[in-house]
Amino acid sequence: MTNRWIRNGWFAEAPERLGPNQRLARQSSAIVSSLANVAMLVLVVLCLTAGADESVERRAESRAALREAIRHESITLTEPRPLRIQVLRYDLHAPGFELAVVIGKDPDGDGPIEAELTHPRALVRDAGLVAAVNTNPWRMIPPTTDGIRTPYIAGLGCDISGWAVSDGNEQSPPQDGHWNVWVDKEGRVRVDQRPEIRKVRQAAAGFGGLIHRGEMVAAGGRDLHPRTAVGIDRQQRWLTLVVVDGRQPKVSEGMSQRELADLMVELGCHDAINLDGGGSSIMLLEDNEGHLRLQNRPSDRTGPRPIPVMLGIRRQEAKNN
Repeated sequence: MTNRWIRNGWFAEAPERLGPNQRLARQSSAIVSSLANVAMLVLVVLCLTAGADESVERRAESRAALREAIRHESITLTEPRPLRIQVLRYDLHAPGFELAVVIGKDPDGDGPIEAELTHPRALVRDAGLVAAVNTNPWRMIPPTTDGIRTPYIAGLGCDISGWAVSDGNEQSPPQDGHWNVWVDKEGRVRVDQRPEIRKVRQAAAGFGGLIHRGEMVAAGGRDLHPRTAVGIDRQQRWLTLVVVDGRQPKVSEGMSQRELADLMVELGCHDAINLDGGGSSIMLLEDNEGHLRLQNRPSDRTGPRPIPVMLGIRRQEAKNN
C-alpha cells in the first residue's frame, strides 16, 4: 500500500526516507555534477583566452606586415619657405598587399554624372584601404546653380577628369592632357602619359607629367599650391605617394610644379605625375590600432574636401571580403 499521509485534508506522498548509503550516493552525484560544470566553465574560459591571444597575434602580424610594405615619412622644411610634406613609399613586391583605386558611386548609369563626391575617409574605409591619396580632378554637375558655382558637397554629382577604373570597372575614360597611373591585368604598375591598353585592373589620372623616363617634363610657373603626386622608380619596385600642404602662411605655403618634380627626383622616381591638388590634397594612413589617420592638413577651412577618386593600398584579403 502506498505510504501516504494527510496534510490539511489532502493526501500527499510521504517524505522519502533515505539510508546513510543512499544519502552518501546522492551527495557524491551532486559533487560530480558540480565538478563537471566547473570543468566546462574552465574549458570555455581557456578557449576564449586562446582565441583572444590568437586575435592579438594576428593583429600584431598584420601591423608588422603593413610596416614592411609601407614606409611613411613626415618632412618639415623652412627653406625655400615653410613646408610640410608627407611621403609614403609602397613596396610593390610586398606580399599580401595591392594597389587599388576607389571611386564614388555612379548615381545615373549612362547619364552625365560619373561619380558622387564622397568624404575621403568614407571612400578609404568602405574599400578596405590602409593608405590613400586623392587623384583625379573633376567638374561639378551642374557647374553652377543660379549663377553661383556649385559647392563641393558630399553626395553631389561630378564629371571625373581623366581615366578612372576600379577593379576592372571603368567609370571614366582616358582623356588627352591627363597623365595616368594604372595596374594592368598582370599586376604591373605603370605611370605614363597614354595607356597602352584599356582593359586594366585599376587606373587613375592627374594633370600633367612631372618626370617621364628619367627626364623632367614639369610645366613651368611659380604658382604655389598644395600638391599631390605619384611616382615609380626605374626598377618598378617602389611606388611613391606625396602630399605637400599649402595655402597656410608660415606653416606650409605650397610648391610649384617644378619644385614638386625636383622632390620626386630626390625621392628616386623615374616617372611621376602631378595629381589634383589644392583643397583636395589629402593623405590617409592606418595607424597601429587599425584606425585611419589624416596625415596632412588640408587647406580648406572646413577640413577634408569630398572627392570622387582615390588611389591607395589595400590588403589582398580585403578585396575578397
